[in-house]
Parts: sequence; structure tokens; C-alpha cells
Amino acid sequence: MRFGVALLLAAVAAGHVAGDARANGDPASDVLPFSNVFLSINDPRTSTAGRDLLTQTQAAAKLKRPVKVAVISQPSDLGLIQSLWQKPQTYAEFLGKELLQFGSYKGTLVVSMPNGFGVNGPDAAKGKAALARLAKPNTNDLEQLGQHTTVAVRRVAAANGYILPASSGGGSGDSAWVIILAALGGAAVIAGGLFLALRRWLLQP
Repeated sequence: MRFGVALLLAAVAAGHVAGDARANGDPASDVLPFSNVFLSINDPRTSTAGRDLLTQTQAAAKLKRPVKVAVISQPSDLGLIQSLWQKPQTYAEFLGKELLQFGSYKGTLVVSMPNGFGVNGPDAAKGKAALARLAKPNTNDLEQLGQHTTVAVRRVAAANGYILPASSGGGSGDSAWVIILAALGGAAVIAGGLFLALRRWLLQP
């Protein structure tokens, strides 16, 4: 009886952890803890703009100025929070809090949407003014929006006193299967910890 109750508690706890991890409902918050670039549903390595963004974020990391990027080209990119569509600054602040809470990320975040840009994190104070001077992308074409985003990321960097590359021809991002494996690995660690804790409890005299 005691063992059955323990298994039930473990299942409930595991389900609660998994539910919390997806409770935010926006795909970028699931991808960005494991990668620096969210390019809608696309692997950023498959497009020129995506590779440029990967190169920029890698260069920023080497300068100890971490930057993550979310390119939001359509409402579905926001998952369950489509009320934040066409509100890039509001979404940047929302997503920044999620990345801090679920991924302990404390760096800069740049968000782009067809109607403009948003920025959150340590470079936001100066970055907002730089982004306000940029023309709105006015496109939901993912490649074009990604190109506008590369300019936005460089402008935020320049406003804060560092320079990022304008373009690359390549960048080694995280493919979708790597992201999925990382997420499964995290779930396995949580489940293993719960199992060991319950085993110690069950073996107590």
C-alpha cells in the first residue's frame, strides 16, 4: 500500500513539473533555454538570416555580453499568448522573465515582429532608444524579418559599446533534435531525482 501511494505521488509530481515547464505556452520560451535563436518554427541554420543571427549571438557570448533572439513572424509563433502579437516590447519583457525563471538567463533578449522590435535585459536601457530609431520591418517574410533583426541586434550592441559582425556565411546553431534531446534529458534528471528520493523514503525503517 505504501509503495503504491509513493508511485502515485511520483506520477503526480512528475506531471506537475512537466505541466509547469509548458505552462507559459509560447514556443520561444521552450527553445531559447537551449539555443540562442528562435526563428519561428525553422532551424536557424537553414537560412542566411538565421546563420547571421547565430554568428552574432556567438560573437556576443565571446565578449561576455550574451544575447538571445526571438523572431516572431506570425501569431502562431506565440503559442497560447497570441494577445501579445504586435507588441514586441511587451513580449520581450514577458519572455525575458520566463527565461530568467526557467533557464536562469540574465543576458539581453531582442525580439522582432513585423511592426517593430523589443529588448529586455542589461542592454535594454540604451537598446530601446537605438531600436526606436529603426524603421519597422513591415513584413512577415521570415528571411526578411530575420535580416531586419540582425540589424536590430547590432544596433543594440553598438548602443552599449560593443560591435557584432554584420553577416556570416555560416554559424553552428542547435538543430531541433538537439533541443528535443536536451529537454528530454532534463525531464529524465527530474524523474531520476524523484525516484531516488522516494526510494530512500520507502527504505526507511
